[in-house]
Amino acid sequence: MKRTYELQLFIDATQAMIAASGATEAALIVADRIFSAAQLTGEQHAHQANQLPACAFLQPALASASADLGPVADLAAAIEHLAAKLCWTRRPNGDKDNSEFKAQHANALVVGPQGLEIRSDIQIGITVLAPHTHYPDHHHSPEEIYAALSPSQWRQNADPWHSPWVGGYVHNVPNIVHSMRSNEDSLLAVWCLWGSG
Repeated sequence: MKRTYELQLFIDATQAMIAASGATEAALIVADRIFSAAQLTGEQHAHQANQLPACAFLQPALASASADLGPVADLAAAIEHLAAKLCWTRRPNGDKDNSEFKAQHANALVVGPQGLEIRSDIQIGITVLAPHTHYPDHHHSPEEIYAALSPSQWRQNADPWHSPWVGGYVHNVPNIVHSMRSNEDSLLAVWCLWGSG
């Protein structure tokens, strides 16, 4: 089945932003695997769109990213085209999260299991956080690259927090403990994983 224009635009814009992010060679190798795999189209799935309270912070984050130039604005526009089709969920294994955090974050899987394109080899999704929200430490076996569309802070293991520039990237090797947090602005990021474990 052929990919929709909106989905292809999102994949292409994500690839272009990571390519322009100043990513290390190691991160670009993972990105190349992910986007080479994405050249083959998976099963298209029109699921029931769903919003969560944190989705209220998506439009302000998109508006801010759209004011940037080049790949950041292009990816923001691509997300805008897809927004009405997305099924937003809370973080995996977050059943014990407090009600405040549950209202302050949302994830949308675009490509991967239960995504708009169903596949098991790669995952591409979107995260939005309300201002002044800390996404807890977590880890997973798939290697991951984030594209940062907003001011934000990120940490790996017990290392100091760092701030990738808007349009920058974060590379998480398999099973590294990592987290992120927003400041006075909403956090908006696109994540790409090699594998679905």
